[in-house]
Amino acid sequence: MTVYLERITVRLPGTNTCFPDSLASLIAVHGRNEDHVLRLARSVQGFYPEILLDFRSDRPEVITDFTLSDGENISVTVENSTGLSKQSPHTYRSLRVESVTQRLATSGVRLVGIDHVGFNLPWFSSDLHPRILELREKLSSVCLYHRYPTGESWDFVLSGDVDEIAGRKTVDYARVRRPKFELVSFDKTSTPLIQFDIGVNIDYESFSRVFPESLNDPEFRNIWIYLQTPYTNDVCLVINEFAERDWSDFFTGFRL
Repeated sequence: MTVYLERITVRLPGTNTCFPDSLASLIAVHGRNEDHVLRLARSVQGFYPEILLDFRSDRPEVITDFTLSDGENISVTVENSTGLSKQSPHTYRSLRVESVTQRLATSGVRLVGIDHVGFNLPWFSSDLHPRILELREKLSSVCLYHRYPTGESWDFVLSGDVDEIAGRKTVDYARVRRPKFELVSFDKTSTPLIQFDIGVNIDYESFSRVFPESLNDPEFRNIWIYLQTPYTNDVCLVINEFAERDWSDFFTGFRL
């Protein structure tokens, strides 16, 4: 029997319910809520891993659980383990989730779909974060785990069926594979981050004007909206122009 990565669960502490409840309400349309756990909609039923968002976790830290089909669970605390402190070089201002929701409603910007969820772990060395190196070793045989083709420390797990994961079938990179999961080693700041990469119904020039406080990235034509949270972690909405066509073919040849 093939063992595969069945689900990835991002767990946000439920000690302060205002923030996670507001975030859950904002993105609830893109999944099915099961007792404060949002099971994100998949582009193809039968593709794994599923991605779940636990908005009422009883754990005190932000956690990501990687759960295999045989029941094995690998937990990663999304934290700064370096012992170093570094401020971000970028200029932005964080916003309350309620303010983001209101602006979306009044501006006509609609969240069309979630392309990927992920975490950024601070790491101030040229090599990859050791926790991500460990995940590469443990997960590469049980999911469609990919290096980023241009060399950045941005690993991606693409969803796929069990035969693709086991190597019994060629991966068709032309298929839409949403949501993906991203694992990032980054040195911009010592604050760990959870990101939700979301496509919207209008172009970059228009939505960037709606959120002038955001971190604007003209190279990738997206903006990073930093949310006010009760955590020591950052939580960001990364807003992009939605495209029906997926970009999974970008990863062709880079599966580990």
